This record gives sequence, C-alpha cells and structure tokens, in this order.
Amino acid sequence: MFKKTALYIMSLLLTFLSALILITCVGYYILFFDWDISLVGKVINAVLIIISITASIAIYAVAEKLKRTN
Repeated sequence: MFKKTALYIMSLLLTFLSALILITCVGYYILFFDWDISLVGKVINAVLIIISITASIAIYAVAEKLKRTN
C-alpha cells in the first residue's frame, strides 16, 4: 500500500516539475528573450530552450511510466 502511494505521489511531483520547466522555458522565451543580440547568443538561447523542452518531455514520460506501473 505504501509503495503504491509513494509511486503515485512521485509521479505527481514529476508531472508538476515537468510543467514548471515547460512554463519557465516558455515564459523566458516570451518575456526575456532579446532578438537584438549576436547570432551566437541566439544559438545559445535556442539550444538551452531545446534542452529544457526535451528535459520537460523526458520527465513527463517518466512520470507517466510511474503512473502505469500502479
């Protein structure tokens, strides 16, 4: 019983973390991204955004896998 509850709470926390990463990434892109920087700066920002979106999707996939094991 405790193991199922712990896995369910862990999956909820991972889903929440995934949503936080995604919202933070989108908020940064909309509110703080500056288009008047050099090409290298744009590439670095694009790479960081892609990495954080990928991390968000990967964390969400792990959370869904934990939900299915219950």
